[in-house]
Amino acid sequence: MFNNTKTNRAELILNLVIEQYLDFGIPVSSKFVSSAPSIKASPATVRNEMCMLEQNGYIYSPHTSAGRIPTHKGLRYFVDNILAAKNSTSLTPQKLSDSLGHSADPEVICEKASKLIADMTSLTGFVVMPKTNDMVIRQLELVRLADRRLLCVLIDEHDHVQNRVVELDKPVSEEVLQQTLQLLNTALSGFTMSEGAERLPYFIKQSNEDVYDLVKRALFGEQVTTNEQFIFTSDEIRLLNTEISSDTETLKKLITSFKDITPLMPMLNSCQYSDDVHVYIGEETGVELLQNCTLIVKPFKKLNKLAGYVAVVGPIRMDYTSVIPAVDITANILTSALNRN
Repeated sequence: MFNNTKTNRAELILNLVIEQYLDFGIPVSSKFVSSAPSIKASPATVRNEMCMLEQNGYIYSPHTSAGRIPTHKGLRYFVDNILAAKNSTSLTPQKLSDSLGHSADPEVICEKASKLIADMTSLTGFVVMPKTNDMVIRQLELVRLADRRLLCVLIDEHDHVQNRVVELDKPVSEEVLQQTLQLLNTALSGFTMSEGAERLPYFIKQSNEDVYDLVKRALFGEQVTTNEQFIFTSDEIRLLNTEISSDTETLKKLITSFKDITPLMPMLNSCQYSDDVHVYIGEETGVELLQNCTLIVKPFKKLNKLAGYVAVVGPIRMDYTSVIPAVDITANILTSALNRN
């Protein structure tokens, strides 16, 4: 629609309507638009342009006698085209990087990053770090919970503990349990899971079938029960916002939903191969509880591989001009911090 001189004016009008709405949250009248120095058009021309914008689905009138506010389509155009031409960040990377500290622990860094992005944007911030095979194992323990159930305890170099419940087809003897434990610690201690996977075949060749089966189930089998991501959230209370919902119970469900990030994973995974900031507005999130929210996310990396996602979530009416650069720079300094360590 915006590809010539006439439609460039329509883009200016759309930009003005959106910026006023984002700043003040009220419908914008044609009278206000025509009085803006940047528009340079008569009130009649402005009314016609706004009617065309409405017919094309970029703005709408929430009440018969009201002005216009942007639709999700209008906000999408604003984010994709108008903001792309602006360099709106005044953030200082070094100062922000210093706020993450100098810890070598990825979990500590990610937790600080979620707080940092929440503070910068005054929104709910979160960092998702998938559990990978890159944790360096210091020690393993196998604890018998029942005849056919074991608890596999993995302790990494930072003393973080990851518990895996292992379901067995048949009971195992204490002798097999101890043989398996010794084999696992010999093969894996001081190595990452991926490195250990390459070392295990040599050790398993020297064991019996029962030990082999237990090793496979404890570390790599389908019957292992474990969470797939570390989730670090900050300031979830900011989701108690009437612009998201006037129903308190809905808002409570929204807050608690961030304890399990699974519904968001299809959306997050869709941007895993990109270095860009991604903006999901309303129904674009694919999550019913987020229909009146915007989620802004960017992946971060370690050793040029996906390490996780940094994101903010809040009402659709947010300050995109400052939030998008904030997410961008936080993901960048998070990448730098993880690779520094």
